[in-house]
Amino acid sequence: MVTNADIEEKRNILLSMAPFSEGLKELKRKLDLLDFAFSDLKLAGSILTRDGVTRILDGIMIPDVPVDAHRLVEAHRKLKSRFDDKAEMQLDADGILLNEFCMILAGTELLPYRNDAPLLYHLDFVPGDPDSISKDLAEVFRGIRRTDFGGDGCLRAAALHLGIVRVYPFEGGYSEMAARVSLQYELLRSGYFPVDLGVGEQEYNRVTAEGVKTGDPSEFAEIIRVAVLKKIHHLIDAANRGV
Repeated sequence: MVTNADIEEKRNILLSMAPFSEGLKELKRKLDLLDFAFSDLKLAGSILTRDGVTRILDGIMIPDVPVDAHRLVEAHRKLKSRFDDKAEMQLDADGILLNEFCMILAGTELLPYRNDAPLLYHLDFVPGDPDSISKDLAEVFRGIRRTDFGGDGCLRAAALHLGIVRVYPFEGGYSEMAARVSLQYELLRSGYFPVDLGVGEQEYNRVTAEGVKTGDPSEFAEIIRVAVLKKIHHLIDAANRGV
């Protein structure tokens, strides 16, 4: 089990290696964007490989890959840029930010909230009354702000993700993607960085469904901590190699 203390210990080692070379800064910049886009698309069921996402980020069109997949990769590039600005101002995730994130993902104007209560077979639950979505989301964000997570940014990010999934606000299948994007924003706001969550779609659905059912974000937080620690190790190794 990876603890928040484990992450902070390794993060302090990484920070002690500053000032960082331009090569390491560039590696981290590219890795942050790649991890963010690839992990989100993979968990949305995309066929894109990590190499495929890299090529699209490099401006290469890939035959046989749907145009919408190319669009979503570019949407994540735009989102990451927005994240950097908003996280620097320490803006909490809220309904306004969530709507903005979803607009960028959908590539459209404000995406409407769902107008029904679908049975989500893959998560084994039915979200609440569509008439209460705004109120329910507001309560999720208030709850995150009120809760003492003991300085554990990964636990906070997991709780935010599960809260948004539980409300399931948007039409068109964007609710889970918007929840994952908000998770990554919260990691950045907490002083970490976007990560590849490192699990497949089936495991992601299982852990999300369990968290929604129990209200306990601990198992999901463990997945995030493992991903964060793995990335810190990678950056420390790159710094030691003189990248």
